[in-house]
Amino acid sequence: MIKFSTAISLWATAVAVSSGPAVLAQQPQTTTPAEDTVKARTNEVLLDVVVRDKKGRAVNDLKAEDFHILDNGEAQKVASFRLVQGAEAIGAGGARAELDPLRQVRLVTMIFHCYNNDARRLAHDAALDLLKGELPQNVYMAVMTIDHKLEVLQPFTNDPALLRKAMDRATGSQNTDFSKDTELVRSHLEQMLGPNTTGAQSTQGQIDNRASTLAAQGRNANPADLATVAMAQMLLQMIQTEQANAMTEGGRAEIYALLDSVKEQYRLPGRKAILYFSEGGFTIPQGMEEPFKTVISIANHSNVSFYAVDARGLTTLSANQAGIDQLKRAAQSSQDQQTGGSSQPVRPDEAQLFDTAIQTTRANTQSTLANLAESTGGVLIANTNDFRTPLRKLAEDIQTYYEITYNPDIKNYDGSFRKISINMSSSELRVQSRSGYIALPPALAANGNVLHAFEVPLLMALDSPELPRAFGFESEATHFRGPQNQPVCDLVVDVPLSDVTFQKGNAGQFEGRLSYVALLKDSRGEVVKKFQNEIPLNVPADKLDALKASHFIYTEHFDLPPGRYTLETAVLDGEGKRISARRSSLMMPPLSTALGISSVCIVRSMKDNDGSAADFDPFAIESKVVSPTLAPVISKADAKTLPFYLVIYADKSVAAPPQLVMEFSRNGVVLGSGSPALGPPDKNGRIQYIAMAPVAQLEPGEFKIRFVVTQGSETAEETASFTLQ
Repeated sequence: MIKFSTAISLWATAVAVSSGPAVLAQQPQTTTPAEDTVKARTNEVLLDVVVRDKKGRAVNDLKAEDFHILDNGEAQKVASFRLVQGAEAIGAGGARAELDPLRQVRLVTMIFHCYNNDARRLAHDAALDLLKGELPQNVYMAVMTIDHKLEVLQPFTNDPALLRKAMDRATGSQNTDFSKDTELVRSHLEQMLGPNTTGAQSTQGQIDNRASTLAAQGRNANPADLATVAMAQMLLQMIQTEQANAMTEGGRAEIYALLDSVKEQYRLPGRKAILYFSEGGFTIPQGMEEPFKTVISIANHSNVSFYAVDARGLTTLSANQAGIDQLKRAAQSSQDQQTGGSSQPVRPDEAQLFDTAIQTTRANTQSTLANLAESTGGVLIANTNDFRTPLRKLAEDIQTYYEITYNPDIKNYDGSFRKISINMSSSELRVQSRSGYIALPPALAANGNVLHAFEVPLLMALDSPELPRAFGFESEATHFRGPQNQPVCDLVVDVPLSDVTFQKGNAGQFEGRLSYVALLKDSRGEVVKKFQNEIPLNVPADKLDALKASHFIYTEHFDLPPGRYTLETAVLDGEGKRISARRSSLMMPPLSTALGISSVCIVRSMKDNDGSAADFDPFAIESKVVSPTLAPVISKADAKTLPFYLVIYADKSVAAPPQLVMEFSRNGVVLGSGSPALGPPDKNGRIQYIAMAPVAQLEPGEFKIRFVVTQGSETAEETASFTLQ
């Protein structure tokens, strides 16, 4: 026990360290830092427009006055107009200019996602047909596949030999395809089980059906027959469940892969297309609606059009059949629930009734391809075994199109989707162009800085003269040292969930939504790091109070060059439509091997390190991870001690060990000081230190603890503050 004064004592311990990266406490999430500086851009909207007549022939003799553009229903004045044709641009007055291949390229990204051998063969032949003849000077192609994630087989090139080789790899039949085997088994089981097989009847229901059928034939059902029915029903249900799950997981993987394929293409000007060979398309899982819309939004922002090819070719199966079958199963489950009685156990298909009914509206996967293509100015190629004619049109679209710009008069940049409509002077003409864009403030919609809709009100709040403060939260950037003595920043955001609004949802659940944006700006005011996320909060009614009594805590650590920085953080209570924002400063010390001390953090809790804290996490201590809290207000009734955490960095060139002095003050008056013993540094020269201040015996007030460490002639210090009530 170390005496600060007759009234104050402090118990302190030092422990060894293990290390790792960011700690995500309370809510798991994925946060993507944006490395590029946010810069302003023009308000101008650029459209690539392809026009054809009723017979599908390109129309290339139109004038600006032939196009009537509506932006959210409001007529727009054309600011610039030209026809791009081959290697030339033809202006409104007919003047021709050569295109600079470095500034006006055409990119075609081929993405193959086909498992069936027939689909791979059709996709391969169609892609090869597109390569016949020499590629124009400024047309470049790349070849990619989706195999759980986006894989690049050939970067952009205009060398046909390299492209053919990559296409062969992407569509080769080296992988065994068992999907036809599964479909044959499924068909056999459905025929064997007889009526109502698409109704997901209970096993007993199918057995009763089988017994009735045999009785009508004058036969008795023996145990082997009934066991066969039970096994068939079990296997059929397993196949149906697996296929539904595969659709969901496959849809999730495809959406993120397509997002990766478009979000960097803004970097080059010119018309860009993605030729997407898919085996029937994909479903949009529940919860993935916004990421799918983001794919379309970013494609439009980056001037990318999707040309989607259903590589199944000509098929007699209705595109809606999967949805019909799922709806029948949901209907049968609903009927069984009503007639089975409360004493009957709930089957899995009954428990999933609501989800199944929703999923039926998404089961026509080809419509997803159509939506993707039509919303980005491309086309869907489907229900045919001959892709040559439509792909020739793709080649024409890449080479010949109109470029039109206009300046919309947007009063409120609210992040909403603004629909674009193009009406032609003649009803004989058909138009391909993007369907719209997300309304983002010019100063925020920087090149390459992809913004989600939830970020817009938060960034606008940070840009306002007076920061809103609708509810309480804290954010802070702290400094530590990395393994190479480089300055490391730890960002901490702490939001009390008692301030988040929850609304009663379905099945007794309460739903809330928490969104945040954190900007780290350098001394020039430029954004050097950006973190953002939107977290849905769903909780049963009986656990709502416990959740609201907790905190959402987010931490992230990263290397940060020395200098002075400003941290701007905004948090949105989604259901309550309330925003709070705050601003703080940070000084990152230079890279140094001299004596140093980290920021001092007040500890909220110590949790077991489950392995998520990777190497050299400043908050990882042996088998524990520190969860920090910021600018706390402490109640004497709730806490008897207050723990502090800091790291001392010893100078390895000085033989004398570091010495620590802690000075305790209340309302500006020094109460006492003490010099606790420190443990030895670890192999990296760090001494991780946790101190416990006994607040139970203190009078209420504003407290500050000053930590001063000395080693030889060197000195370093930090402070921490808290309020005691």
